[in-house]
Amino acid sequence: MLTADDLTFRCFSSDVVIDDGAHEVHLRTPGLPVVDFVLMLVQMCREVASSGESVVESSQTQDSMTAVRVGSMVELSYSFSPVISKVSLCDLKEAPTGALRSALEVLLSAHGDLRFNSYLVRLADLVRSG
Repeated sequence: MLTADDLTFRCFSSDVVIDDGAHEVHLRTPGLPVVDFVLMLVQMCREVASSGESVVESSQTQDSMTAVRVGSMVELSYSFSPVISKVSLCDLKEAPTGALRSALEVLLSAHGDLRFNSYLVRLADLVRSG
C-alpha cells in the first residue's frame, strides 16, 4: 500500500511548466514530485494571503519561488528562470487547485485504483481549503 510519503515524494513525478499567461516557465529539474509541488503552492498562497510575501522551495530539488503581493497582483520570481511573472491574487489562489486537478487527471487515468486513496482524497480537501 502506498503511503502519503510515497505519493508526495516518490511515486508521482512530472515535468512542471508554470504558465502565467505571458510566459511558460519550465522548472530546471525534470521529474519533480507533483504532490510536493502542489503542497509548495498551497504554502505560498497561505503566506501571501497572510503576510503579503512568501519564499517556497521544493523538497527534493531546492527549486524556489518568491511571491510578493503588490495590491491585487502578485509578482513571482524563480530560482530557475529570469522571468518575473505577474498574476492576480485570485489566480494565484486558484493555482494549487488547478495544479492538483491536472495532476490527478493524469495519475488516475493511469491508476484508477487510486481514485479512493484516502491520502489523495484528504489532499484534495486540504488544497481546496488552502
